[in-house]
Amino acid sequence: MNVEDEKAFEMSRQLARVEGLFVGMSSGAAMVAALNEAAAMETGSIVAILPDSGERYLSTPLFAVQEKASVNLFNMLNREKEPFNPLTPHSVTMYTCGPTAHARMNLSECRRLVAAELLRKYLDFRGFKVNHVVHVTDLDDKTIEGAEKAGLDLSRFTQQQMDGIKKDLAFLGIEPADEYPKTSDHVPEMIRMSEDLVKKGFAYEKLRSLYFDLTRLPDYGKLSGIDVNKIRIGATVDLDEYEKDNPRDFTLLKRTTLSELRKGIFFKTPWGNVRPSWHIQSAAIARKYLGQQFDIHTSSRELAFPHHENEIAISTALTGKGQARYWVLCERVLVDDGDKVGAATELTLETLTEMGFSDREIRYWLISGHYRKPITFSKDRLEHARRSLKRFDTCIERLKNISEGDSFPEISQLIYDLKQNFTTAMDEDLNISAALASTFKVVKRINQLITEKRLDAGNARSLIDAFRKIDAVLKIFDFSENIDNAKVQALLEKRREARTNGNWKLADRIRDELVSMGVQVRDEKLK
Repeated sequence: MNVEDEKAFEMSRQLARVEGLFVGMSSGAAMVAALNEAAAMETGSIVAILPDSGERYLSTPLFAVQEKASVNLFNMLNREKEPFNPLTPHSVTMYTCGPTAHARMNLSECRRLVAAELLRKYLDFRGFKVNHVVHVTDLDDKTIEGAEKAGLDLSRFTQQQMDGIKKDLAFLGIEPADEYPKTSDHVPEMIRMSEDLVKKGFAYEKLRSLYFDLTRLPDYGKLSGIDVNKIRIGATVDLDEYEKDNPRDFTLLKRTTLSELRKGIFFKTPWGNVRPSWHIQSAAIARKYLGQQFDIHTSSRELAFPHHENEIAISTALTGKGQARYWVLCERVLVDDGDKVGAATELTLETLTEMGFSDREIRYWLISGHYRKPITFSKDRLEHARRSLKRFDTCIERLKNISEGDSFPEISQLIYDLKQNFTTAMDEDLNISAALASTFKVVKRINQLITEKRLDAGNARSLIDAFRKIDAVLKIFDFSENIDNAKVQALLEKRREARTNGNWKLADRIRDELVSMGVQVRDEKLK
């Protein structure tokens, strides 16, 4: 109990002494008074009224208890926020609908992957062990068309695109998932799954293609809210132009075209030469890596129908279970062109870096809006992200430079407030806006204390360590030490010369050295 609490305790004894009741001037005084009285009593009851709910002092070692994670997620499947309870305690199985290896990711795809990682890292933060699988599509109409335009065979083309996607993920600070299974490596599993659907009577062959019979699943459409009887034919379950018994049925295995046959893009099955649809790809890969049912499926809201509905249909037909227990779907990135707001399908990370924005600024912008709400691209919004990060950077830099000052007696409480308010917000369906607002509130308080010289070097180290812990989730802070500018400039000049001379290996090596020093490298186009 500090001096203020001792005074408050004495005042509480003088102001209000009722048998069995203490009215505390502060939670600390009331709690200590209650404990002291309890020690001297043989029987009876004590009531301590805690003005701030006792959270402050319940965070001390005296009242330490085993913390239980109570994360709530909005489950798109039921359209309500639900407590997250994994199939196996303390362990999470999580599947993400990843990128298609036909081009660099657009901003909506970037947001999808950033949102998935934010959830994964927060579950890590809350003590769960997460097994995260991200499916990469390298065999579909887009990749085949892209390879043809590039004049490359499919595997070489998709590998080039995947190399670019990996760079985008690293640029955004996204740590690698546990697995990145590719479609092309798992076609046998997809064929076997299709065979099982035929045996169970959920699939049929027509003109050497295999289709899923939607009439067998009356509950189809629960995730998206789609009424299958009202689906507009021609722009519906899938866009295939093949013959079906029912135009609303979706494709499992597509018969290959003559062009694909000539290129060797086909797989032999009892129904002919085919390649798997996107829906059977996702269902088979998720099942192989995570089992018949897993905890969380993350993706984008616009893919709920028809893609995710079809995944659920396949899983339900085979196992009676709806694949994932929690469906966490994020919204798109939009762009306002002045006349209308549309999806930012043509905008990439390269677009934003050419505008002068850094990796941290782009990541902050992508996560700063709640994942279930669309975010709109604009230079002003990215400028706002830059200003917000500057506030964090300034605070961290000021803490690093503290060499003298008074030791702040309430430093434990300040650190507790930082973690607790962040956790409380993020527990409620990753309420990032509230989490950032509470963090900025603590930053404001720290800046005030620094100005008043009420923090010492030990306090500063403790605060930086607390920021590091929440940044394990956010990944937006900059804790790098001061950089030798002369060395940086020399390396930049050496790299410029290497690029001018076409010495790309040396240029890449110097870039890696600069990145390890905390320097973000943005290349200009060579003239």
